[in-house]
Amino acid sequence: MTQERIQTRYRLDGPLATQAELEQATARAIEHHKQDFFPLLERLVDVGDSRVKLSQKNPLRVLGVELDGALTGGSARLNYESNFSESCLIINEYDQHQTSVPFHLEGDELVFDLELPIKWNFNN
Repeated sequence: MTQERIQTRYRLDGPLATQAELEQATARAIEHHKQDFFPLLERLVDVGDSRVKLSQKNPLRVLGVELDGALTGGSARLNYESNFSESCLIINEYDQHQTSVPFHLEGDELVFDLELPIKWNFNN
């Protein structure tokens, strides 16, 4: 399967003296830039039906941040919603999804370096 690599960097704000402060700053940065995660999340829910969309009413939420022992990286647990299809019908209800997204830290920057499957469009 063909992959696309996406790298994003966000500056972490606030005092970062403790692990808890670093986890909170990471969660705040993700929440502040949640729109940047929509392409990733859309690919995770893609079921070959372009009508399946992420919920705008209940957007991405950070459930938690876990750092590695060296405090050089970790993962963020994210929650989001999308509608879904059954047979040929699009259902106007939303499913809850959760995923973990890995990251690493470079100084005061939060770095996501992700490889995503390329979204195929068979309608063209």
